[in-house]
Amino acid sequence: MVRTRLGACLVAALAATGVAANSAQATLIEYGSYKETATEHAEFQAFAACPFAAAAQLDCSWARSTYKEQWPSKALKEQYEQAHERKAQELPSEFKAGTVTVQLKMPVTLRGGIGIGENEEDTWFGAEGAETIQATPQVAQPLTKDVNTALLSASELNRYTYYVKVSHETKVTATVELAGPASAIKVSVGNLLSETGTAFAFPVKLKLSNPFVGPDCYVGSDSKPIVVEFTTGSSGALQGKSGSTARQDRNGFDLTVLTDTLVDASFASPGVEGCGVAGGADAAINSALGLPSPSGQNLAILNGTLKLATAENAQEGLEGKI
Repeated sequence: MVRTRLGACLVAALAATGVAANSAQATLIEYGSYKETATEHAEFQAFAACPFAAAAQLDCSWARSTYKEQWPSKALKEQYEQAHERKAQELPSEFKAGTVTVQLKMPVTLRGGIGIGENEEDTWFGAEGAETIQATPQVAQPLTKDVNTALLSASELNRYTYYVKVSHETKVTATVELAGPASAIKVSVGNLLSETGTAFAFPVKLKLSNPFVGPDCYVGSDSKPIVVEFTTGSSGALQGKSGSTARQDRNGFDLTVLTDTLVDASFASPGVEGCGVAGGADAAINSALGLPSPSGQNLAILNGTLKLATAENAQEGLEGKI
C-alpha cells in the first residue's frame, strides 16, 4: 500500500474528500496474490523510469499535462467550486516569455521520484533511462515582419531573406527543456497540497526551431535558465489548485491526482542565445520577441494529472507480482 510521506498526505486528502478506491465493474485478472483490471495494472507502466534505488523512502512519480482542465465530471467540478467558494479559472496550459506565447497543446510528461534527501527535506530524483521532462515541440508564433532586419548583419540578412521572404519558412516550434541536471528540480509536498508557496521549481530553457534561427536557438540556457517556481496557490492574477480529486486503485497500490493546476507569473526571462549562425541573429530575435523580459511580464500554466506509487509497489507491479 502507499505508505510514504507523500502517499500518506494524499491518502488523507482522499479520505477528506470522500473519494474511495475505484470500484468500477470490470473483468479482474490475478496478478500475484491480488486481482485488478488490465487497465489498472497497465498504469504501473508509468513508473518504468522510476529511480528505484535513489532513496530509502521513495514515491515513484509520473505527471502529464493537458491543454485544458479535464474534470472527471460536472458534479466534481461543482463540488470543488462550492468547497473553495470560487469558480475554476479553467486556464489553458501555456508558457509565455516576453511576446513568445506557446500554447502547450501537446502533453508534457514529467518522470522521476519524490523522496527524503540527505537534508531530510522533500527531494526530486530524476528519471532513469528516460528524459525527466520529455521534450515535446509545440507550435509557436511564426517569424514575421516583426523581426528588425536592421539588427542583422549582411550575411544574416541574406539568410533571412532566403528562408523567410523567398522560401516562406516562417513556421516555428518551441520546446521546453530542462536546463541542467534533474537534481536542480525542487519540490515541496506540503506546498503542493496546501496551495501555498512553491510546489515545484524547474530551471528550464525554451528551444526555438526554424530554418532561419537554426538548431541552437534558445531562450535561456543551462548557465542562465528560466527558473519557473510553480505553485498550486496564487501567483499574480493567476490561481492554481491542488488536484480537485484523488483516486486509489482497487488494491491501494497507486494514487492518481486529477486536475492539478500549477501557475507562475513571477519569473524573469533572459534573452535568446545561438540564433542564426553563431548567434548572429540574437539581437534581432530578442527585439522581435521582447526579450529579455522582467518579472511580472511572463507566465507559465500547467494543467495535468499526477500518478504516484511507492518504489516497492511500482517495481512489483512492473514485474507482474501485484
